[in-house]
Amino acid sequence: MSDTSNTDAVAQDVDGDAVDEADDDAGPAIALYAQWAVFAILTLVALIATLQFYFSASSAIDTFVTDRYRPLFNAAFNLAVILVCGLGLSVLVRRLA
Repeated sequence: MSDTSNTDAVAQDVDGDAVDEADDDAGPAIALYAQWAVFAILTLVALIATLQFYFSASSAIDTFVTDRYRPLFNAAFNLAVILVCGLGLSVLVRRLA
């Protein structure tokens, strides 16, 4: 008779653990989705800030650099932006591969 009661207790524990494990899986999934949502929002904000910086820097070049040297400064600034973007993309591709 004690064997039957032990088996029932073990069966109840196994069923309880299965429910707990299912609940534990939902928590990390929600946290993962929240992290991706925050990542998307921060990426959007960074993109907007980058565009505003780019146009502000171009405006500063137009204001402080004479007409004679403006194309040279614009080219140097655009080259720097392209190099930074290329570096960021290469690091991202290496991490994804």
